[in-house]
Amino acid sequence: MPHREDTRHTDHATGPRGLSDSRPTTADGRAHALHARARELAALEQVLDRDEPGVPLVEVRGDPWMGKSALLAALGERARERGWTVASAAAGSIPEGLPFGVFADALDELLAPLGNQTVSWLSPHHLSWLAGIFPALSWHAPAVALPANPCEHHHALHAVRSLLGHLGSRDRLLLILDDMHLADEASVLLLQHLLRHPAPRVVLALAHRPRQDQQSLRILLGEAAAAGRSARLELSPLPDEQLGALLPRPLLPARLRSLLHASQGRPGLLRALALSAPWADDVPAGPHSPADPAMSLLREFRGLSPLGRTVAHAAAVLQEPFDTALLAEAARAGEDETRAGVDELVRRDILRPGATRGTFRFRDPLVRRTAHDTAGVAWQLGAHARAATALRDRAACPARVAWHLGHGGLTARDGESIRILQEAARSVLWQRPDRAAGWLGATLDPRSDTGDPRQRLRLATALALSGDPAGSLALFDGTPAKGSVAHPDAELWRARVLRLLGRHGEAADLLEKTAANLTPDAHELRARTTAALLETCLEAGERPRPALVEDAVAVTEPDPALRALLLALRALASGSDAAAAGGRAELVQRAARLADGLGDEPALRALDTLYWVARAESALGRDTAALGRLERALDLALRHRLRYVVPQLAVAAGRILLARGDTAAAGLYADHARRAAERMGSGFQAEAAGRLRARTDRPGPPGTARATAGRDTAQAEPEPGTAGAPEPVPDDRPADSSTGLSRLSEREREISVLVSKGRTNQQIARALALSPKTVETYLARVFKKLTLCSRAQLAALVGMEGGLAG
Repeated sequence: MPHREDTRHTDHATGPRGLSDSRPTTADGRAHALHARARELAALEQVLDRDEPGVPLVEVRGDPWMGKSALLAALGERARERGWTVASAAAGSIPEGLPFGVFADALDELLAPLGNQTVSWLSPHHLSWLAGIFPALSWHAPAVALPANPCEHHHALHAVRSLLGHLGSRDRLLLILDDMHLADEASVLLLQHLLRHPAPRVVLALAHRPRQDQQSLRILLGEAAAAGRSARLELSPLPDEQLGALLPRPLLPARLRSLLHASQGRPGLLRALALSAPWADDVPAGPHSPADPAMSLLREFRGLSPLGRTVAHAAAVLQEPFDTALLAEAARAGEDETRAGVDELVRRDILRPGATRGTFRFRDPLVRRTAHDTAGVAWQLGAHARAATALRDRAACPARVAWHLGHGGLTARDGESIRILQEAARSVLWQRPDRAAGWLGATLDPRSDTGDPRQRLRLATALALSGDPAGSLALFDGTPAKGSVAHPDAELWRARVLRLLGRHGEAADLLEKTAANLTPDAHELRARTTAALLETCLEAGERPRPALVEDAVAVTEPDPALRALLLALRALASGSDAAAAGGRAELVQRAARLADGLGDEPALRALDTLYWVARAESALGRDTAALGRLERALDLALRHRLRYVVPQLAVAAGRILLARGDTAAAGLYADHARRAAERMGSGFQAEAAGRLRARTDRPGPPGTARATAGRDTAQAEPEPGTAGAPEPVPDDRPADSSTGLSRLSEREREISVLVSKGRTNQQIARALALSPKTVETYLARVFKKLTLCSRAQLAALVGMEGGLAG
């Protein structure tokens, strides 16, 4: 038996390959976030531990989603534990135009219980002005008024300072002011007064976003920090290993890497993205949270001018980064107007400069989504049409133009637009097959089977790649392939779709016919057809014909991905014969070297190669290498929406993790594979994922899952989705002797299993290297022993015994 690696690999930078059972839940996600900011919280607590505060202001600053609000909330809890009085408010939640709004909101609950005796020390004028600022005091004031001139303003500010000092005279007062970048001018003026004339036993703690500060606040806070009147804390991005622990549920390493990259070290953005498309479609939906991240983002758009709002909506329909000239076309505005709108959005930190001079992009994906969702649907259609026209005038690449034509800019079925969409679909077929399918679908009449057969076959391929095998097969079956249109690629993909749906017998028949019709000089297509036949046999749990394995040996194609695939398939299919011909290990090593040399672009077209090389490595006990290869393939598949191979890759990775004893991670991969298979409509692959999940729920002793690793992989390690293939983990349930199946010979049992899978006599003969007549003879014996009269009855008996597993 090959030596099997049992060292679990954990990559803290990109997420664990073997995931721990202990993951934060939604309820304790905040606690994990605060743990990640423990050093910053400890620095803030030092202010609370002093007998007399050394500075009147604690300033927490940083980009959006950095966790400023959570840090201030934790500071408030620590202050209450020490006996402080705490009041808090967020400027962004105050109605616009309300003077001193954030202070009034923060102190309202503290001032409401005050009686007449508590405010009797205030002069009538001061009490009237304070009642104008703080509605809770209006019951005690002779009149309610707001300061009307600079002199009254000055007196009112002194009155507020005196009031705060009174509130802090018994228990020290912590006044928390969040989102101060959204505060009104009067609140900023009051803050300035309190910094220059601190109230005794009162500490202000505020959070803000420096990029969005109004000029007066920026100057005020800068002067306070320079004069030593504030303790400034700048929140920096968190490292990936801390960010990953903040998610409420574990994710696949490939998905986690994508989220970490998009969040840019910001914990709030990471959690928000985890609940948003395109990431959330691969995790179970949790209960709806009232704290939808888009709700807080809407406040940032609330104060925009009509021009700024229009430019934001136009920017949301463009691909990033974009320039102001194209933005002006989409917004239907002059370029000078558009630049003014962009400047406003940059000041609000909704847009930021792009990497290329003169271009811009949104601050983060959720801001872009909010800008897009708040625009009218009809307006978006017009913006896309205008952008498409502008890009066509620039002679932009077809994919950029198609982005807008495919989103509604195709106002008329003109030949040039159709040509652009079809050319763009061809160029992005492997990078984004979902887009290619949408663009091609817009050019073809779905109610008719007419049209350019080449484009229909390309659409069928795009649908297969993007995870719609049923739609793909309908197009393949409904598209005639005659004369110059005939292309073996279409037959190979049709066979691939049949395999995705579990119809391996039909796929094998189609590939056999394709191979028979190839011309002698079609070397590459013959090699690919041979590889597809080997894949079909291995997925179906059938031993390939020796002649087919020898065909794989004879291939000398220069394509490294194809050579690596054939080497891996030969190593898996030939069993012990490979050892006599130079060794399976040598074949796998050669395949691995070729696969390692594939860059991301060629690897996109060779995800099957990465999968089969990983399986061959795993069969030799090289689990770490196999798991890394599967993760790379899964990363590429998820990033580019190549959904057709996701269940297969996830199940293979889950099996390796289960063999190494990591049932939690194996279950995660199994659940992901099942959801992906169900979205594809492939019950065949969903069943394979379900079997893996069942094995994680009843794991055997360590090493049990791989006890058969040294045997022929076609038998010991069935392919994800293999219907009725024996499970690698032995089933210790006693056989049901009442069915009579225990009386069958080994060969009769093999044939019975294949009959239960729906195989014809010819397909069974090909799988077992027998003649059809011999298969008929075996079946006659089976029917006689079991007293049966039909293949359906035999299939039912096999199903009752679990496919003769064990």
